[in-house]
Amino acid sequence: QELISRADNQDAVLWALWAGKEAAYKLVKKHNPSATSVPRLYKVSLAGTEGSVGFSPESKALAGFVDTPYGRIAIKVFITSDYVHCIATTSGLDEMDALVWHVERISPDSQASPDNESAFVRKALRERLSAHYDESPENIEIRRVKSPFGLGPPFVCVNGERAAIDISLSHDGFLASYAFAATA
Repeated sequence: QELISRADNQDAVLWALWAGKEAAYKLVKKHNPSATSVPRLYKVSLAGTEGSVGFSPESKALAGFVDTPYGRIAIKVFITSDYVHCIATTSGLDEMDALVWHVERISPDSQASPDNESAFVRKALRERLSAHYDESPENIEIRRVKSPFGLGPPFVCVNGERAAIDISLSHDGFLASYAFAATA
């Protein structure tokens, strides 16, 4: 609360902190299905936020960490006039540039609904994976499996086989995003 209150752009700091908590939780949940999402258990530290936090057009991202009940997660938060987006990794800040990510605007004519948003982001990710791995998008599937804790995190199958590609999907309203890293 103190960090937010002394920030030049309080809304941006609030959403940056929240995005950090959520990205860390999603990553933790992949490896610990019973993990809880209680926000106070995810302490976000952003670099350069000791004093007043101001965001200029030149400052595209803030790096930092989230301390979770399961260890430290490295994060990078991207702030634009349209969105706040966070990527996370257990590998540390040095590995952050190896992640491939994108935020897309869902066109208004797509009749966005939660199902359509999900289909939109999955299609966008399949197309990006297709280009990245030189594979036909028709051969790439994004699946989720039901577990005792609900639907598990999404994963990639290529030609019907699970691929060693770690992914994350997100959508809200007219924005959709994805991130991925080759894990093998």
